[in-house]
Amino acid sequence: MDFLIANEGEPLVLIEAKLSNTKPSPALNKFQFVLKKPAVQLIENSEYYRMIPNGDQYILVAPAYQWFRVCHSKILD
Repeated sequence: MDFLIANEGEPLVLIEAKLSNTKPSPALNKFQFVLKKPAVQLIENSEYYRMIPNGDQYILVAPAYQWFRVCHSKILD
C-alpha cells in the first residue's frame, strides 16, 4: 500500500499505485481487510475499471489519470 488518506486520524481510503499490474497487491488486500475502508489500485497503463472482491468488500482497479480527473473535478465543485 502506497498511500492512506485520512481525516483527523481516521482512515478514509487506501491507495496503491502500479505501472500495469491489475491484480491488487497483497498489502492492499490485507490493509483493506483489517481496516474495512475503501481501496483503490491506480494503474498507469490501463483503459478500464475493475472491481476485485476482497472478503466482504471490493478493491477498485482504475486508470490513474481518470481517477485523478474525477477527484479533481469533485474538489472544484
